[in-house]
Amino acid sequence: MNIRTARSPLARLREREGPAAAGGGRVRALTRLGFDSPPSPASGRGFVCLVLAFFALPVQAAEELIPCPTCPPMAVVPAGRFVMGDAKAHAGAEKPEVTVTIPRPFALGRTEVSFDQWQACVDDGACRGDLDDHGWGRGSRPAINMTWDDAAAFTAWVGKRSGLTCRLPAEAEWEYAARAGTTTGFWWGNAAGTGNANCRDCQGGTDHPYGSRPAASFKPNPWGLYDMNGNVWEWTGDCWTPNHASASTEDPRTCRDRVIKGGSWYYFSTMSRASARAKNDARVWSYNIGLRVLCELP
Repeated sequence: MNIRTARSPLARLREREGPAAAGGGRVRALTRLGFDSPPSPASGRGFVCLVLAFFALPVQAAEELIPCPTCPPMAVVPAGRFVMGDAKAHAGAEKPEVTVTIPRPFALGRTEVSFDQWQACVDDGACRGDLDDHGWGRGSRPAINMTWDDAAAFTAWVGKRSGLTCRLPAEAEWEYAARAGTTTGFWWGNAAGTGNANCRDCQGGTDHPYGSRPAASFKPNPWGLYDMNGNVWEWTGDCWTPNHASASTEDPRTCRDRVIKGGSWYYFSTMSRASARAKNDARVWSYNIGLRVLCELP
């Protein structure tokens, strides 16, 4: 494992917060929302390069993780605590609000996995190679039309190539990263505004473009993550629950309905808010759904 480090505002934040919770703290924090336990560590040796990256927002910095030469670049998300859900939402699925602790930093894909990144997994014989791009083009556009198992296979491939434990994010991890320390519906405020995301009513008076946009077409959030709002929905690792009142009792390895987050180009902006959530049958792919990879840090 080849690691290069740089001291950053995130490193100073860690120094102020002190050591992260040890042992089972992470599992306890996420079991409340249906996350069972982290998968066993991936085997094999990998290439990891940790560099300091500065993003478009002023006075913001984040560490970037490159798990392997052909893996998606990732931003390091700091440990912390946040309020999940939205008590003012019209949808009961976003209630009640729940305080969640994320005791350890993790790495999350800076963008949704692109067709180019997916192709590297296909070339290694680890991913399905017949994903339909719906005629929008491939390249840097988000890979779509994969089942939950297909998405999980991609994360396993990243884990094998990097030597890290990689998986789909839990719903709580996803929402925490999307909020990036903010408490509003979107990281930039409560109104979708114009030109901040790809959703049905996010383009002001212009005609709504049909379909996805290339990755990183809009500004990143304060933690260096692109398109957490809109573009395509993203699979999470969690089983669906009708609200946040109780955890799922289903086996997270085999449950049928999965939580998806982020909204998409097809839906109105209310579904692109950080707290918004929906479900999709794990066996069914869609031109509205893609994925983003999470890797646990050693």
